[in-house]
Amino acid sequence: MTKFLTALAFALATTAFAAGARADDATNAMKPANAMATEAMKPATDAMKPATDAMKPATDAMKPVTDAMKPVDAMAPAQ
Repeated sequence: MTKFLTALAFALATTAFAAGARADDATNAMKPANAMATEAMKPATDAMKPATDAMKPATDAMKPVTDAMKPVDAMAPAQ
C-alpha cells in the first residue's frame, strides 16, 4: 500500500508540475500578442486625447456640484 501511495503522490506531483509548465508556456506565448494589441491601440488612445483634454474644464466645473452631493457625515468636526 505504501508503494502505491508513493507512486500516486509522485504521479500527482508530476502532473501538477507539467500543468504548471504548460500554463507558463501559454502565458509566455501570449506576451507578443499582448504587446501587439497594446501597440495597435496606441493610435486610438492618442486620437482620444484631445477630446479628453477638451472635457477637462467641464469636469472641473462640475466638481463643486458633485462634492456638494456627497453624503454629510454628522459626526465629522465642523469646518
